[in-house]
Amino acid sequence: MNAYERHLQERGLTEYIIDGSINPIKWAESKVRILFLLKETYGYQGCGIIKIEDCAYSWLEEARIKTYVKMVTLAAAIELGLKRGVPLPPVEINSLSGNHELLHGVLGRMAVVDIKKHSGESTSNDREIREESHKNASLLHAQIEELSPTILIAGGNVCWHSLTEDIGLFGPVSGCAKFDAVVCKNTVLCYSNHPAARRGGFDIHVLHRAVLSASNRN
Repeated sequence: MNAYERHLQERGLTEYIIDGSINPIKWAESKVRILFLLKETYGYQGCGIIKIEDCAYSWLEEARIKTYVKMVTLAAAIELGLKRGVPLPPVEINSLSGNHELLHGVLGRMAVVDIKKHSGESTSNDREIREESHKNASLLHAQIEELSPTILIAGGNVCWHSLTEDIGLFGPVSGCAKFDAVVCKNTVLCYSNHPAARRGGFDIHVLHRAVLSASNRN
């Protein structure tokens, strides 16, 4: 049993998700390593212990879960923009979500870390997620430190506060407005909404430009 599972089992959890890099080999080989910090992956109660690397491709390609489609589309836009050295035009960004081959490849170079590791019947409120942030702070710190992302996107207020106040890896981060990004310890930290936020709350065009601008300052 590794430290990850030991931590959760010491908390009395028998059902949880093992998250992190979607494809550990591709993640380790990639120069651009984009990690999304999310609140939770819910709806798998009764499934025992699952691994995100076994589920993420079907969530993207078959179920077309909005959270994953938007995350991977943003990651693809960031990768392409960094490769070219300039932001992508909006019309090209809009076309990326339909390029399944591209998104499949990008997903393998991504990582997803959830604050809450066990599932429930419905989404947890921010108070519950913050409680999980405190309980899992040491585990989250170790996960992110080991993954060593070059870009970390916090999906929502509670995720940003978990990252900058609870986990303790980057310390207090000031001067970063919502939908913007800063550089801390050679990592670009982006303060976004949750990818499934309604009414344009997760604007891929804005976030893509913010991350590229911060990356150019790094």
